[in-house]
Amino acid sequence: MLNQLARLSLESDGRYATPIDLQFIRDYVATVDHRISAYEKIRDAEYQIMYEVTAQVRSSQPNIFMKGDVDLTTMAQRDCGHVLKCAVAAMLIDDLDRLRDGLLLWHQTIIHAVQTDKISQAMWRILPDVVQRYLSPEEAAIILPVLRLNQALLC
Repeated sequence: MLNQLARLSLESDGRYATPIDLQFIRDYVATVDHRISAYEKIRDAEYQIMYEVTAQVRSSQPNIFMKGDVDLTTMAQRDCGHVLKCAVAAMLIDDLDRLRDGLLLWHQTIIHAVQTDKISQAMWRILPDVVQRYLSPEEAAIILPVLRLNQALLC
């Protein structure tokens, strides 16, 4: 939304914006209540969501969180939760470009460097389905594209 507003400001400099130029604002305003509601529900259920994702991953791959003698469960939950917070914030302001370019590409580099790719992949394959259970269909329709972007870059 912020990038689109900045673009509109530049493109309409010295002229009035056309109805087509303004459509993204109408679209955003039409969904703002669902965006805020989804944001609040995910925020309030983050701990439970991370617990459910971890439990599902562990049930299908019991040793995935072990790296030698070290249990990486807490680290995986923390990292996935951080990316989820950023994804939900991006959904709230409708700014997927900043999420992709700012966080996800950096996080992708980190998970490759510390060799936790498989953990990240397993968690992000499950997370959208778990999150969706906490939301109305309208809210899920807004957040799922953001979570699918995370899946595409982190899996």
